[in-house]
Amino acid sequence: MTEWRIAGTYVEFCNCDPGCGCNFRGFPTSPEGNCEAFLAHVIEGGSFDGTDLGGAKVAWALWWPGAIHDKGGKGHAYVDCESDEQFEALTRIWRGEEGYGFFEIFNSTLDETTAVDRSAIDLTVDGKRSRFAIDGVGETAMTPLTSPVSGEENDVRIVKKTGFIWRDGEIAQSETFRVDLPEMSWDLSGRHAVFSSFDYTNA
Repeated sequence: MTEWRIAGTYVEFCNCDPGCGCNFRGFPTSPEGNCEAFLAHVIEGGSFDGTDLGGAKVAWALWWPGAIHDKGGKGHAYVDCESDEQFEALTRIWRGEEGYGFFEIFNSTLDETTAVDRSAIDLTVDGKRSRFAIDGVGETAMTPLTSPVSGEENDVRIVKKTGFIWRDGEIAQSETFRVDLPEMSWDLSGRHAVFSSFDYTNA
């Protein structure tokens, strides 16, 4: 197994109510009763066997019929990078072939190991107003939670000291949350969103 590390900014959207029950008891709190997610990683630094991975972006569309641990899911990742070497490395990482719990566990819950394609990702990092889009795949935009009484921004954070996706997340809600693929499709708003950082390694 090749030693690697990636770190940067993380943006998450799912169909749960803001906060996402999966973070607490492992079960979705979505009106649909299942898990639908679109995640993005902006890699600001990292390497894989001497290949610099900085500057790459990866988005991952995911769907499960119920709770994640009940399996039966589908996944499709998209890599925006400069070189074939970066694409090969990130494909192996996202398919769970090079270790790290997030990728190994999520792929183990899918009917088939995630598909990975190369595609441009239009991504804006702006805290709880971050957004990203992929032509022909989907788009997302988050907006802060607000008080229904005063309209003021409701500043909410979730800290997960042992989290393997993120550990200190700023909670927001989706303004736009759309995916349209043959294997999964939805168009939602007002659902869970997170802005955070990540630092993953298999070392």
